Amino acid sequence: MRIAGLLLAAGAGRRFGGRKQLALIGDKPLVRCTLEALAAVLAEQPYIVLGAYRADIRPIVEDIAQVIDHSNWQKGLGSSIAYGVNTIEARQRYDGILISLADQFRLTSDDFNRLIERFDGDRIVAAHYAHSIGVPAIFPSTVFEQLKQLDADHGAKKLLVEMQQEIVTVLMPMAKLDIDVVGDIRPY
Repeated sequence: MRIAGLLLAAGAGRRFGGRKQLALIGDKPLVRCTLEALAAVLAEQPYIVLGAYRADIRPIVEDIAQVIDHSNWQKGLGSSIAYGVNTIEARQRYDGILISLADQFRLTSDDFNRLIERFDGDRIVAAHYAHSIGVPAIFPSTVFEQLKQLDADHGAKKLLVEMQQEIVTVLMPMAKLDIDVVGDIRPY
């Protein structure tokens, strides 16, 4: 099966104080940490949606990802997903799209592989953490149209909740660790 990776990194990082994607985790930019783990498990370069700070982020990621510039990134996460899925679908045909967030920096290639191993081409496979389901998740082509209709700042969560009974879940406690404010980076 052909699976595209889609990393969402378009936000302004307001709670963080801006440029969250470029914050260093050790000696590596945050966005690069998640992108490398995702790229390692895919047969093709993943896609990355950029918006705010795209001129600064692009040089850091364009060697391992296909950049999607989203000029309306301010509309929120749902808008970035819709734009990314539209762009991917216009370029290639895929059986599924694995969507992840740039600030889920503790995810490993093993985490992404566990999702891929469970994907059958028909059902959503989503991470289960903090008593909830969420991204990273692989969405089959049968729900691409629903993803392309997203336009709010809620991402795909509503879709995941609506289809919860049909979703295959993978326990992934590290997915709950993300960066929201500068203090979240200090331990790393």
